[in-house]
Amino acid sequence: MAHITTEQALQIPQQLRKQGSNSGSEQASQASQQDADKGKRNYLSDDPVTLKQLESRQVLRNLKVETYKSELGQDNSYIKETLRNKLSEYNLSPNTRLSVSRDMFGNIEVKGALLNTDLERINEDLNASSSFKDAFSRVSQQQPTLNYVDNVVKLSKAYGVGNSLFNSLVSEETEFNKLNDIAHRYQALKSSNEPIAPDDAHSSNGQNFQFILNG
Repeated sequence: MAHITTEQALQIPQQLRKQGSNSGSEQASQASQQDADKGKRNYLSDDPVTLKQLESRQVLRNLKVETYKSELGQDNSYIKETLRNKLSEYNLSPNTRLSVSRDMFGNIEVKGALLNTDLERINEDLNASSSFKDAFSRVSQQQPTLNYVDNVVKLSKAYGVGNSLFNSLVSEETEFNKLNDIAHRYQALKSSNEPIAPDDAHSSNGQNFQFILNG
């Protein structure tokens, strides 16, 4: 068995403390590096999500959904009031359910549980009114778009998710984001067979749109 001197015995605790210090430093350095790598991985993995959320928020800021509803609401109110006036003018029940659409020739066509003579008179009056036809054209073109925009905005705000197709409808310039502008882009995408709104039963030109009174 080897013998150690008194001086060597006194140096042993110092050597052990030095080894422990070096080991602790190496462990701390490794832990710090691991935390840095983990943070880097988290940053890289979260970055695409963050960018999409920021993009979605920017898109929502460029939309004035309540303004769209107010503007189109005026046309909706005008159509309702005109139809009610026609029912009153011909002494018909104010609770009669009427549907307004366009026929295959693009003319206004009113349907309901009325005599054919009454329907013919109402159709004739409405087709002779440029104000009614203009209001109906705006509603038939823009109401499906407004419904789609409103639905996507609600989902985006509720769940924080984006929609790349929807984002493509919105211009970075607010002045080009009027409902009519978005409606044109929306119809163009639908015409290109993009799967924008599979639950939307309206055709791209508003041909199948129906306005319902007393529905």
